[in-house]
Amino acid sequence: MKENKPHYPHLFSPITIKNTTFKNRIISGPSGLAHSLTNDGMLRHDGAISYGARAKGGAGVVTLNESLNDTIFGKAHDSQLDMTNELILRSFQQFTDYIHFFNAKASMELNHPGKWANPDYIKRNPKGPSAMTTPGGTHVEEINEEDMQFFIDGFVHSALTAKRAGFDMCLLHAGHGWFIHQFLSPLDNKRTDEYGGSLENRARFPIRIIEAIRRAVGEEFIIEMRLSITELTEGGTQVGDAIEFVKMVEDKIDIVHCSVGTHTNPATRAITHPTYFLESGCNVHLAEAMKKSGVKIPVTAIGAINDPELAERIIAEGKADFVAMVRSFISDQDWAEKARAGRAEEIRPCLKCLHCLDTVAGHVALTSAGTQDCSKDSRRMECSVNPTFGREHLMHYYTQAASKDRKRILVIGGGPAGMNAALESVRKGNEVILFEKESELGGQIRYANYSISFKKEMKKYLDYLIRQVGKSGIDIRLNTEATREAVKNEEPEAVIVAVGASPFIPPIPGADGPNVLHAAEAYTKVESLGGNVVIVGGGLVGCEQAIHLAQCGKTVTVIEMGPELIPDALFTERMHTLQHMEPLASAHTDMKCTRIDEKGVTAVDSEGRETFFKADTVVLATGMRPNRELGNSFHGLAYNVVPVGDCVKLGNLVGATRSGFDAGLRL
Repeated sequence: MKENKPHYPHLFSPITIKNTTFKNRIISGPSGLAHSLTNDGMLRHDGAISYGARAKGGAGVVTLNESLNDTIFGKAHDSQLDMTNELILRSFQQFTDYIHFFNAKASMELNHPGKWANPDYIKRNPKGPSAMTTPGGTHVEEINEEDMQFFIDGFVHSALTAKRAGFDMCLLHAGHGWFIHQFLSPLDNKRTDEYGGSLENRARFPIRIIEAIRRAVGEEFIIEMRLSITELTEGGTQVGDAIEFVKMVEDKIDIVHCSVGTHTNPATRAITHPTYFLESGCNVHLAEAMKKSGVKIPVTAIGAINDPELAERIIAEGKADFVAMVRSFISDQDWAEKARAGRAEEIRPCLKCLHCLDTVAGHVALTSAGTQDCSKDSRRMECSVNPTFGREHLMHYYTQAASKDRKRILVIGGGPAGMNAALESVRKGNEVILFEKESELGGQIRYANYSISFKKEMKKYLDYLIRQVGKSGIDIRLNTEATREAVKNEEPEAVIVAVGASPFIPPIPGADGPNVLHAAEAYTKVESLGGNVVIVGGGLVGCEQAIHLAQCGKTVTVIEMGPELIPDALFTERMHTLQHMEPLASAHTDMKCTRIDEKGVTAVDSEGRETFFKADTVVLATGMRPNRELGNSFHGLAYNVVPVGDCVKLGNLVGATRSGFDAGLRL
């Protein structure tokens, strides 16, 4: 009999720590819980199912986070698991039972915000290692000895609660600028007593916490610790400090997670959670440094580890003993099982767009004044590419067997909305025909085909969709215009209309000139643009275009009529885009384009002063307009005619993916 071996043998090899054996090296790390909690901080049933899906999908460890272990000083927001409430054991026991059913281990992250506690919730000043005032104006009081014992008791109670609930381990968060890290960091710890100054002193209170937890839970309970190996900030913790600290505590903990960055320096956020501007696995070198230092405990690598080949190399080359990932399981909860079974090409790829994290955290934008606009805070985690995530209240429809009432469904448009609609329709057992007027599928994300350095993940997603559609049995008809007559001739029982949007050409004299292109078209004609390019429009599309053209050797100027660049993007995406654009292209805000000619662009500032910007080519990044008239033109041709995506309302990839998927699910 042929031996059945998993693909990626190092990644899927077991490892035993003390008396606990992990079936593989894959940890589903802690992620936001906002959509999974009751108003009083309990884990809902659908939350247990949502997180449990990662164990079902092959993860060796599944981690819950956002714990509240102190109702006096510990509340940072309204989406924390209330570890102080004995009733939480009920939902926790349900969760751990689900995890164990799939032979995985359950871990509970223990954390405290320290100086980042929200005064609106705690109704007092927060406590930290040193007195200070945060950039937001919150006064932080210095913690004293009596407070320290109170904080220790909170951590201990939470760890014991986790153990009583059937968790196999706990993850102590000592990184990213949270409370324990604040003591370790010279940026936050300015004390002059025995808890400040040298690393030995700064580590004194964190060690007290760790020792108290260990005494309470016993030697066999696994304690992980997540640490920022470097804060990437002048005057902050560096790699050598972190290694020395781990060696101080390696007899007290069992696994160390090697992360990076600090909330004290918001610019590090995009490296803590790497965006698409960074290579996948960009922080693995920190775990490798920890391994090479000679620490005796297993080491976990973190940071955009989204490809099974990459994860396998990390383990095989001895750079780490575990890999931890969150976004990979958000984009595809079956990531690990698909990899193990040799179906990596079926993994829905993470875009590293941070839509999940920033949406749940309410991080919408960071203005030049340094303030975050959280008015659009949804407090619900979403994924740009996975329309099922966080929607367990609807997914009972998704798990239903294919309908016996097989329908003939016509999908018009082969962009993300149309392809997701077609895939979900055919999954339900319907006969599906897909009309696409162009010679290839992809719609507005086809730009990812043009060797854009920071859109590799978008290219993977495009290829994934096309690959899934291609092998699904969908009748794909390229170069096919969807007229009323053509649609009627197919005699569909339902029509899903995903005809998207068209470029908006503003009423600017010269905007229709031969040297003017819209942003999407510019990606296809980089070589013919000339050396000097002016981009009209400083939104995300315009600024990303500026980075790409500058990387292609063009001199680029961005003109934006508003006061801010990229005002509507999510916080991390906006911040990292501007960081990358700043050294590559010049930008001018409060400048309204009034005229375009063969030599360039004339613009007027808010005080009426006119400036001319020389250009060989002008690129319009002035937005899109929904093809509503076209979308509505197919009504009456079937019992159900459902417009989806941008032809209904302009949005982002989340909206296109979800609306297409939902239409296919409903019909």
